[in-house]
Amino acid sequence: MGQDEAAQSRPRDSVFTTVTWDGLHHVADLKAHLNRLSNHAIRLRMTLPENLENEIKKAFTDIVSLKNGQLKQPIGLVKIVIDCTEQSPVRLSERTITLRNEEIEAITVPAPRWNRKVTGTKHGDWAPYHQARLKAGSEGSDLALLVHEFSIIDGDRASPILLDEGGLVWYSSGELGGVESITRSIILSKLGEHGFPFQSGNLTERLVARAHEMVALGSGMGACRIITIDGEDIGGPADLLTQICRQILSQHYANSSNWTKMVIE
Repeated sequence: MGQDEAAQSRPRDSVFTTVTWDGLHHVADLKAHLNRLSNHAIRLRMTLPENLENEIKKAFTDIVSLKNGQLKQPIGLVKIVIDCTEQSPVRLSERTITLRNEEIEAITVPAPRWNRKVTGTKHGDWAPYHQARLKAGSEGSDLALLVHEFSIIDGDRASPILLDEGGLVWYSSGELGGVESITRSIILSKLGEHGFPFQSGNLTERLVARAHEMVALGSGMGACRIITIDGEDIGGPADLLTQICRQILSQHYANSSNWTKMVIE
């Protein structure tokens, strides 16, 4: 399976999502990803194939080299693309996870913008996100944080959250153009149980500079603590939020009900 992340097309040509894969028969949170695909397709005025879940499973068994077992731990990622320009619209590509639950360094880049309905969806013209990722790598960094109107709204493949000096966790509002994050939703659904209140808002330069901790959340990255942005140190020595995020994800993936078997029997 080749990687098609750099392919350029029109925004409304396709919609995609990237699921966590155990390297064997299972992917995590498939229903949440299907719901996001459906919501984004509506915004992009795309018609998804009927029985989409079965069509994805057929493509999965046709392409992925299946092995026996039930690992049910994040080992790789599978990108699911629904391309309305193709006769066979469902296309899959897989890749291994190379960076997960680590300390990372980030840079900032201007956030790409499209029209109101397209911005914030995972659509066909994803090259600017890929280019942001390449720019981070070319500078020796791990993640590009996307900035619009002096606020961080997203990451090239992970969504940032931060802990402020008052103990409140902030995340960027989707109204600013960031993509809805399934991993972040998992974290936010459990943060209150660990004593962390949270709210959406603008991740401004001032808020980031005074943050006690900042974490990037994504299907591949898991929960990576951001220790520098553009060469400037972020936060102090404490990493409680990072550890709680990792604990929540570990418990989430340990629950068999959050995994879907992709083999059609």
